[in-house]
Amino acid sequence: MFCPNCGERYESQNQKFCTNCGSELSNIFDAPQTPQLRVEENQASSTVRSIPVYESKSIKVGGPGPNSKMCFAFAIVSIALAIAGFIFGGNYFFRYFIYSLLPYYPGGLGLGIVGLIIAIALNIGGLIFAILSRVNSSKAGKNEPRNTLEQFGSVVAVFGIIMNIIPIVITPLIFLGISFLTNAMPMYY
Repeated sequence: MFCPNCGERYESQNQKFCTNCGSELSNIFDAPQTPQLRVEENQASSTVRSIPVYESKSIKVGGPGPNSKMCFAFAIVSIALAIAGFIFGGNYFFRYFIYSLLPYYPGGLGLGIVGLIIAIALNIGGLIFAILSRVNSSKAGKNEPRNTLEQFGSVVAVFGIIMNIIPIVITPLIFLGISFLTNAMPMYY
């Protein structure tokens, strides 16, 4: 088989482009082809072969957009709420500080449950902000140029998700264990 443009012989029947002139070869293998006579003109021979050009992806240029900024802001809020949740849920000094402000020591679970509810509410809020940060990161990846603010916010959001899920699961277990131990001990008045 021969190239219809330059008359060069095909190397294989599955060939898509001519190795000599680079023109696209169509599947016209039904009828036998005869080589065409080539008329050579005095042209400077070129060693450059034609290579098919593919459409390149468009590159987005610019600074961080609104989704990138919201991704970063929500990630920071998520980490702040996780830290506040750790303070309310796990710091015994803070709990005893609240008890020292009261005129009497409330027995049982009273104020401890309030601290637990506050801690879990803060961690649930932090988890929601971390998830919103990841959603905005996804939107920023589609609509905005890649930037470090969005990337950093996305990484911080993952840490926010982890830091908020762990206390939501562990704090009630620790609190129930502590309340069981304190209620099991005899109280002397």
